[in-house]
Parts: sequence; C-alpha cells; structure tokens
Amino acid sequence: MLRILTITLALIAIVSGELSKTKEDKTLKDLEDKIVNDIITHKVMVYSKTYCPWSKRLKVILANYEIDDIKIVELDRSNQTEEMQEILKKYSGRTTVPQLFISGKFVGGHDETKAIEERGELRPMLEKAHALDNRDEF
Repeated sequence: MLRILTITLALIAIVSGELSKTKEDKTLKDLEDKIVNDIITHKVMVYSKTYCPWSKRLKVILANYEIDDIKIVELDRSNQTEEMQEILKKYSGRTTVPQLFISGKFVGGHDETKAIEERGELRPMLEKAHALDNRDEF
C-alpha cells in the first residue's frame, strides 16, 4: 500500500511539473507574441531601461523628430525583464538596451542610431516608415 502511494505521489509530481512547465511555456509564448506584435505594429519601437545612459541618449536622439507612432518599453519596470531580454535576443541578436526597431526591423542601439543620424540617414528611415508627423509640412 505504501508503495502504491509513493508511486502515485511521484506520478502526481511529474504531471504537476509538466503542467506548470506547459503553463510557463505558454506565458513565455504569450510574452513573445506581445513583443513581436509591438515591433510589427508600431512604426518605431524602443526597448530601454530608465537608468541606462545609452537608453537616455537614444531617446534624446529620437526626441529631435516628431514621431507619431512610437512605443517605448522600459524593461526595468517589468517583472519579466530577463525573459523579455532573452526574447529580444531572438530578433536583435543582443540582450542589451537600448534596442530600436523601425518598421519591424532592428536598427541597433544608441551607437548605431547615432551613426545613422550623423550620416543623415535617420530621417529618411523614419520617413520611409511613415513614422513622422507631417501635419505641419504643407
């Protein structure tokens, strides 16, 4: 009888572990779906951290443009920071911030964006993405 109880408890533990793993996998899949949806849906998408000096500098660069569709996610304000960074790695190749996406494509972090801006290429990228507020340009 004790052996049957032990086996039953072991099976319950295994099944319970698999169910929680499945639930965790679903949660991660939902998080990845949300990240991908944000990257695709918003013309300009930034993943940042509030205390990161490079993130602050990237946001200063972007503030020079009247972007009408920008979403900024501050990873350090999430309880899933590490998970989000691992998911972002699939789409950008890195876990560091900031990460800038324009029209669903990874542009880079601060250094890449600054170089693109200095070459005069950032505005055309934003224009091509229809991300700039052009209401005053008539």
